[in-house]
Amino acid sequence: MSGSNAVITGWGYYVPERVLTNQELERMVGTSDEWIVERTGIRERRIVADDETTSTMATRAARQALERAGIAGRQLDVIIVATTTPDYLLPTAAALVQEQLGADRAGIFDLGAACAGFIYGLAVARGLIAAGTAERVLVVGAETISRYVDWTDRATCILFGDGAGAVVVEASAAGVGIASTVLHGDGSFGMNALELDTAARHQIPLNRQGRAVQITPARLLRDGAQDIAVSLRWTGLPSSTAKRARSASWRAQTPTSAE
Repeated sequence: MSGSNAVITGWGYYVPERVLTNQELERMVGTSDEWIVERTGIRERRIVADDETTSTMATRAARQALERAGIAGRQLDVIIVATTTPDYLLPTAAALVQEQLGADRAGIFDLGAACAGFIYGLAVARGLIAAGTAERVLVVGAETISRYVDWTDRATCILFGDGAGAVVVEASAAGVGIASTVLHGDGSFGMNALELDTAARHQIPLNRQGRAVQITPARLLRDGAQDIAVSLRWTGLPSSTAKRARSASWRAQTPTSAE
């Protein structure tokens, strides 16, 4: 349905039961309810339980959205999870949500655009529908920021909580829907804004079904095109993947010491 309008047909949310009020923060860090409300308007935030993760919250929000839209997970074409705090780097949060929803037909990926992630996800969903690539897209925004917050820093700890929101976006011939999107960012703030470090910078070991992953420097080359840096390669590459690589004229090359 190329050129279709993108319409939100279902929506849902999930927030953890634990409520952290401004009054509680007053006892944790040098701040006050008045100071927080005056600057942010925030009076309370939700905090995940020990057994909750970004993907579990995302799944609960997604189930609500699917129910309101009147569709099953298997009818989804794409699942987008906007998050900066996924359960793992691999597998993606979208992969975990897909499994829980039984959405085995859907393309899946995480989208990292920080606070604007959900808006970027909506823009991508609209573009996929307008291009005719997808007819039903699930967009979820979910975060477990509380596990990364410095609770001694009053400038940041007052701002963040945990939760998830989801919408189903569908193609429609009706003259309604998401009319347009405008995306903009300002990278000049860089590390002067907020920083959330990654496991990759600290060489945290990876595991694949209980087996250690072999981390080796490698490059993928295609027809002499510009080198693309690759940080991971594991043993036992599936034969289907190898066949696809050969068909696309890709080859792996380990750099020499001179490189």
